[in-house]
Amino acid sequence: MTHYPLPTLGLCPVCEGEIRIRKAGTLYFHDCAGEGREPATRLEPTFARWLWTHAARRDWRDNRIAYLAGAMFRGCTRSPNRTPLDVPWTTADELHDHLHERQAARTGSEIRQPYNGGRCDWMCRDVETAAAQYAQLVEQREAAR
Repeated sequence: MTHYPLPTLGLCPVCEGEIRIRKAGTLYFHDCAGEGREPATRLEPTFARWLWTHAARRDWRDNRIAYLAGAMFRGCTRSPNRTPLDVPWTTADELHDHLHERQAARTGSEIRQPYNGGRCDWMCRDVETAAAQYAQLVEQREAAR
């Protein structure tokens, strides 16, 4: 399973979107007059931003993190894709809590596996796996500084 490194994102000075930054220091194409410009500011690579970079991967059938990212940021074909700005969580723990809150809102219970009474299910385990991968990347980045 391949993972993307921590993203290098910046705030577009025109549309205020979170856009990837090229190695040359300019913003990637994003349907805005701000493309190719210097970012207004560089953004910290949070868990949500890192997970979002996996959402468009084509190996989602084999990559559990890409599948999770698709579920969190790519809804049905009739709704627009979400970005890290659109989700109410930033960290893996907040995402895990959000999954249980959403389950409670829908069913009246935080239990995600009603057939055996388990509080957590495969999605919670995938969040845990993604959190471990993200923590490893952050640790590697800190060690390189």
